[in-house]
Amino acid sequence: MKVTMRPTGIVALRALPQSKMRTALRYVPPTTLIGAIAYPLLHIAGDRSETVYKGKTFRSTAERVLGLFDWVTVKTLGKPRLQGALLKINTIYWKKKICQSAVTSFPFAVMYGTKEFTVTAVYLINEDALERSTYTMKDIERAAWGITRLGSRESVVSVEGVESGRTKIVKSQIAETAYAFPFRGLEVEGKGTLQSVVDWSSGIGDYSKASRLVMFYPEGIVRVRGRLRTAKIGEEVVVLAH
Repeated sequence: MKVTMRPTGIVALRALPQSKMRTALRYVPPTTLIGAIAYPLLHIAGDRSETVYKGKTFRSTAERVLGLFDWVTVKTLGKPRLQGALLKINTIYWKKKICQSAVTSFPFAVMYGTKEFTVTAVYLINEDALERSTYTMKDIERAAWGITRLGSRESVVSVEGVESGRTKIVKSQIAETAYAFPFRGLEVEGKGTLQSVVDWSSGIGDYSKASRLVMFYPEGIVRVRGRLRTAKIGEEVVVLAH
């Protein structure tokens, strides 16, 4: 399933774990894509909770639908610019004098300018897992239309198109793609950005000890060589993890 979204101008995604001097992610990671569609999908089933207490930590309820997806990735038309603002917080006054204050940052990716920015997400859905679940493909399509934000509340998006169909995963030695893919033992021709993201297969919620993987986010179409697993989405190709 392919979901085309138009951002309102700001995508505020924080790199985790974070300190008070936080950093922002330039591109949307897989965990955010799953969280974005899981929220409306769970609402269809009448589940409006966002987090659950599991063990000694909180986990995202998005884990309840994690098994429906074999792979998720994203294509971004236009390169976001990273910006941030320093904010003075926790100011304590004593006898009209400042005794203590702290500074934090509010970083975000900016998608303003003369060019049109779009974010296109691809969800590869496991048919066997879908049949075992209480959901249907129509439910997932409805949830895709119900995506309103990517991550934080500042990251508002408008869904402009949802397409679904069948595809096969094939092995190949070379592929051309505009979608993000794991950068591991591959040769790439073209421009792009490397970004460390949480490996969503390890779960969604507590990222303090989560495993990570490096994703390559192309600027336009790049050529990839190596031992590849690919899927054709219409006229486009998506490179999957090994």
